[in-house]
Amino acid sequence: MRDLNLYGISGLHEYVDAENFGLILDNANAKYNRAIWRQFASWGKPTDDREWKQGIKKTPILVRASILGTHSEKPQRSTIGWEFYGGTLPQLGHGFNITQDDMIELRKSAKLADMTFGEALTDSFILNSDAMLGGVHNELTYMVMQAMSTGEIHDIAVDGARYDFKFQIPDENFLSPDDGKDWYVWENQGTEQAPNWKLVANANADVIEDILTFQKYLTETLSLGVDHWKLSKDLLDKIVLHPSVLTAYKASKNYFHPEDVKVVRTDVLNWMHNDMKVWPFQEIDFKSRHEEDGKAVADDPAFDIHNMVAASRAYRPFEIKCMNSILKDRDKAGAHNDSVRTHFVEGRIAVQNVWQDRPMLNIVDCELYAGPVFNNVRDYGIATVWKDRT
Repeated sequence: MRDLNLYGISGLHEYVDAENFGLILDNANAKYNRAIWRQFASWGKPTDDREWKQGIKKTPILVRASILGTHSEKPQRSTIGWEFYGGTLPQLGHGFNITQDDMIELRKSAKLADMTFGEALTDSFILNSDAMLGGVHNELTYMVMQAMSTGEIHDIAVDGARYDFKFQIPDENFLSPDDGKDWYVWENQGTEQAPNWKLVANANADVIEDILTFQKYLTETLSLGVDHWKLSKDLLDKIVLHPSVLTAYKASKNYFHPEDVKVVRTDVLNWMHNDMKVWPFQEIDFKSRHEEDGKAVADDPAFDIHNMVAASRAYRPFEIKCMNSILKDRDKAGAHNDSVRTHFVEGRIAVQNVWQDRPMLNIVDCELYAGPVFNNVRDYGIATVWKDRT
């Protein structure tokens, strides 16, 4: 008979062997096979190197003020910038603990549900592992969205410090409407003493003319192979509802009585693509949250709501540069006692379960050293069409 004394209870390793430990994690991760970041990035081959570099690719990266180029087999480094940067990939990861108090509750709930303690402990592990792995994929998506919409990644922790990464997209690939013709502008609808700033459509802007001008410049002047626009749901709504777009659409359907034209979002978009030759839009609608004091708090939009991104459908714009976890070497060396379980999800995300006796604790954590790199920083365009109020 199993000892029901709490201090006679063993850790997860007693109920889940090494093979099933990996199986549980792989099954939990399977739901993220369609994670949003995978639409725009693919895994790079893991290396044993934490240096943020592109391997044999020909696209250099700007990290703060230093360029890490790959025009030769070894990266060309700006010494001061390299030392300041530290030369390491960001570490993604978090974990969870199953504490003694958790185990007391699991023991109670197991009896109520006619389960064994081991089954309850395993269920708790599965549920928390799902959330843990989901958080890693969520962070990868957030980084990819930032890089894709701005050419930068902001506020990434590297070795405990915060860094901003800026990829070396040529200045000529950044676009904007002419001065005074941003599509939306800030208007004070209050008084000077009691301002009330509202974002309103700019009557001087011509959205479709600007988009066609951007397209011609990117393909004819810069000779880029871009063929569609990526943009946030928020910006796409602003485009469809802009007075310059609605006025042109209604006039094309009934020039003499435009007020009689019924506006349907899909009809406006079809007209823009088919009649006005605006490239297809790929709508990005991604929301994420982070934890503050145990509460979920909405993040700022990962995909910049001010920008449209011109890209090619011929390939995914990013590769996820990643490093082999040192836990792989530790695992190969053996000598783990039976209270430690280690598994590598997708061969990259290291997950380790450790049982601790004093204080009684089951610790599960994961880590991944990874970050997105552009496959080609030159075949890319970013148009900023409205700005925050400064």
